[in-house]
Amino acid sequence: MAYPHNDESNSHGLPQIPVTLPRGGQYPQYENPIPKPAPTANSLAPVNGNAYHATSQHDPIRTAVTAQFQHRQPIPQQQTPQRAYAVSIPPQSPFVDPSKLYIDRQSTAQSFHSAPPLDYQLLLLSLAEEYFAAAYGHGSITDILHREIEMQNYYKLIATGLGCLEAVLKRYTLAPEREAVVRLRYATVLYEETENTMEAEESLSKGISICDRHRFFDLKYDMQHLLARILFQKNPRAAFKFLDGVTKDAEAYQHIAWVYAFRFLKVSLHLELSSHQDLVAALSQLKHVLYLSSHYGDKAVLAIATTLEALTSLKMSNDAESIEQAQRALAGVRSLQLDPEIGQMHQLAILTSFVDLCCHLQHFEPAQVLSKMHTMQDTLKNLDDNRYWTADGSFAIPIPHARMPSCKTRRGGIVRKEENGSLVLIFNWLPREDICTVEYLLSGLAMSHRNMLDGQKSEHILEEGIRRMEWANKETSKIPKSITLTCTQQQWREEITAYMRLHLAFTLCRRTSWSSARQQQAEIRKLQASMAKIPEPILLLTTYLEGVICQGTGDIENALAIYQSPTLSIHEYRKKPHPSHTHLDIALLTALNTLLIIRTPTHPLHHTLPALLSFIEHLCLRNPNRQIQAAFHLISATISSSSTILLTKQSLQSALQLAKQTENKHLICMVLTFMSWKFFRGVVGEQAEKSAKASQTLAQQCKDSLWMSVSAGVIGDTLEAAGRIEEAKRARENGLITARGLPEGLQVAMQRSEEDGDVTMTNDSL
Repeated sequence: MAYPHNDESNSHGLPQIPVTLPRGGQYPQYENPIPKPAPTANSLAPVNGNAYHATSQHDPIRTAVTAQFQHRQPIPQQQTPQRAYAVSIPPQSPFVDPSKLYIDRQSTAQSFHSAPPLDYQLLLLSLAEEYFAAAYGHGSITDILHREIEMQNYYKLIATGLGCLEAVLKRYTLAPEREAVVRLRYATVLYEETENTMEAEESLSKGISICDRHRFFDLKYDMQHLLARILFQKNPRAAFKFLDGVTKDAEAYQHIAWVYAFRFLKVSLHLELSSHQDLVAALSQLKHVLYLSSHYGDKAVLAIATTLEALTSLKMSNDAESIEQAQRALAGVRSLQLDPEIGQMHQLAILTSFVDLCCHLQHFEPAQVLSKMHTMQDTLKNLDDNRYWTADGSFAIPIPHARMPSCKTRRGGIVRKEENGSLVLIFNWLPREDICTVEYLLSGLAMSHRNMLDGQKSEHILEEGIRRMEWANKETSKIPKSITLTCTQQQWREEITAYMRLHLAFTLCRRTSWSSARQQQAEIRKLQASMAKIPEPILLLTTYLEGVICQGTGDIENALAIYQSPTLSIHEYRKKPHPSHTHLDIALLTALNTLLIIRTPTHPLHHTLPALLSFIEHLCLRNPNRQIQAAFHLISATISSSSTILLTKQSLQSALQLAKQTENKHLICMVLTFMSWKFFRGVVGEQAEKSAKASQTLAQQCKDSLWMSVSAGVIGDTLEAAGRIEEAKRARENGLITARGLPEGLQVAMQRSEEDGDVTMTNDSL
């Protein structure tokens, strides 16, 4: 998952294993270097480059440097950067020696005795790259984004560099290959740094025409790849139609490496949109890649495509069929990893371990989840070896050279020629620190059910992940890069931090640490305030968290209002054509909490209880999350006053069995407490006392103050019925002492429940 990537995401409450997405860079890199010109960026004073007009007919350098671009507007600070997504095929890094960038394959012989004439073309091109490098190295991009003067200087340098490129294109007759290279670079910077996509499209169209005439297939494909991304910003469907056409052309020429590149790009774009229709289309594209790579024996491509198939299947749904399909795909990847060449692809191994753990988190078998978590952590130990990682997180997939007949491949680009002459397909994923952050998030989730048994280890893992992300933001802000890439990376990091804080807040709620949960809630709101667009899963989880905190602190009216809001209502969920399974899970939890609030006969909405219970029964019992099934069985047992004793016992037995399978101590505590209150109240016997003490022991293990006080009251009633008055009195006093530490609103709500002859319940255990 990309800068979504993130993971949209992520529409599932789990992080999309969203990748970095630099949207441009210097594709071509040629092999005949010449001496670098003397001027440097530090020796050139920035000028106003927001408009362009020719100031001299005789001095091309002066013309370019003093250029002003009236038709070019820089990207505003508040513009939403490109959304991150699963795995994308990136352009090359923008830091290439400019003396190697624009040299044709045909070198020009110079006289041995005479000094070579000054090449104004190459000088302007080199100056352009110096200006771009000066802009990217202008200082901390994070600081630039918050200071107007630095922003202006940054865009002046970018605009002046663009002026140099434009001057070369307008004033000189270039060799065809050099003109194509310059047009590609010009369009790339326009796309990355400005809103002038029309001029970028025009430059690419002219460049593609040149490549067609001279059969520069490699440059043509690079341009078409960039043009597809530009079209996607304006009209995604037009971009998909364009990609269909260029893919057919590449297939006709048997340029299989570029067929892979275009199909993977289309997969990434579909995953970015993330609608059900787009996910189906992404799977269709992956099946084409799987067929081609299997037919030609390209095992590395086959492994990547199979892993993405598993990720997409998991993204589509969390039902048993989708999870099984994802696990079958992962089994295929593991068999391919037995090949030594595939086994050395550490990024693939890490991505596979992420997806595998996410599969088991959906179904949640505690032993399997912990096993997969340890496997993931063992895989990530290779991160300590820096040679496996580039600064931007990109990695290469080897492709046999025979896949590119009649196509001269350059040493830079999306399909790239290595030093040994082999071909590779470049993927861009997460840098090292972001990989570690995903590990912390998934490990925190995997350990959450054992948080109190393992000394709050889940909380410590999530807190450490947040601290490391804050450190990474400070360190990576010093690395030279474009504002666009920085904004994309910052957006992904804000989202992954929000997920960590959300899951930390829910973990704190499970042990009734409401003040700490509110602190995390405040931090999440700060993150949301800086987001251009809040992803749906974060919005859903944040709203649900607010309702849980209100309910847990006794603010029942506000909690019910939040649960019945359009964001969380189960009825609003049903109106959506293809809602995400995260939305369904949260809507079901909301409905279950609503049932707990309105279950009291004196509540004004108590009459709606049977209809709501019937409405969610089928959805809960078919949900693959067994903890939701257990919660439904427990709540249905507590609210069905007309049910027979046998049906109530069956519901409680089902809830207890499912809670034990998922090792949910909170749910087990609730079931045992309610059983003691329901069936052993006033009963004298060893079984009644054992049941009451077991529920209190579990409440103490979970450090849940609410259920410690409730179970103490149940024990007091049991001991009193047995005639052990002093012990009953001490148990009740301990319960009252514990209850005094609860929020005031919750104490009032508990007192009201006792007056109604009820046992207080709250669903903060999921």
